Amino acid sequence: MRASDPESELVDSLCERVRERLPDARRAQGESFIRQYYRWVPPGDLSDRTRSDLYGAALSMWDLAQDRASGEVKVNVYNPDPDRDGWESPHTVIEVVSDDMPFIVDSVTMDLARRSYGIDLVIHPVLRVRRDAGGHLLEVLDPDADAPDAIAESVLHAEIARERDPKQLADLQAGVERVLDEVRAAVEDWGPMRDRANRLIDEFEERTPPVDPGEIEEVKSFLRWVVDDHFTFLGYREYDLVIDRDGAGLQVRPDSGLGILRRPPEHPFNRLGPKAVRLALAPISLVLTKANSRSTVHRPAYLDYIGIKQYSPEGDVIGERRFLGL
Repeated sequence: MRASDPESELVDSLCERVRERLPDARRAQGESFIRQYYRWVPPGDLSDRTRSDLYGAALSMWDLAQDRASGEVKVNVYNPDPDRDGWESPHTVIEVVSDDMPFIVDSVTMDLARRSYGIDLVIHPVLRVRRDAGGHLLEVLDPDADAPDAIAESVLHAEIARERDPKQLADLQAGVERVLDEVRAAVEDWGPMRDRANRLIDEFEERTPPVDPGEIEEVKSFLRWVVDDHFTFLGYREYDLVIDRDGAGLQVRPDSGLGILRRPPEHPFNRLGPKAVRLALAPISLVLTKANSRSTVHRPAYLDYIGIKQYSPEGDVIGERRFLGL
């Protein structure tokens, strides 16, 4: 029997608590939230939890969801305390409420695994809700309800081995927030990054660089393959090639970053070594390699690096357009 079945003793007992304990004005929304919160959770995953703790966990998440501005990601990391929170757990709990986006569960659980936390439980319903102009939760809709102003929101509850160190708890919350910020940036900028790749194809066709024409055709074919859903765009940034008496380096172009490269870098100028200078000036238009860092979004693979050189009208290399992804 699924927890979503109307006759489910588990969900019905939790909704009975809602009717007993919440004021009239909150009962309908609270009951709708609980029914959808536990809808797809296998009863076996909850068999060792008391009704009181299941009720308290759902209400805690519901409280977090009460007010949320458009685009805001709300994160709460804590050790439930019965006196403070109304329920208890032997685990540390991570709660997230955000716009529904790809990669949320993958990215958060990947970050937890990278920190060597064992994951005991994950609950992740996607709810359709209505909010007022100030972001206050007005209604939790039935999945098939017809509501043009409905918003799809991702609700994530994860439980990990208990972390007692307050500093580690704060670091854990900051890490989850940082990962979700990168997820949001990558999802929001996916279209513009794809447009940049298409624009490069047009640029090569309008103004052929001074390199082997056969190579340019291969580069264009590769970029067409990339934008045809064969590459997960995660970051993009543009660089100027600066040559001076000390050698050469790459200077970030302000406001050119997208996705996970949206934030300005700590070091906007990177001096190149002799080998990198020779590669930068070589008559090849495409640099394809692996970055030296793993992705924090989607899956823990080393990022793929696609660099497309930019040329002056005289045929000199003057910069690079860089994509990161998987």
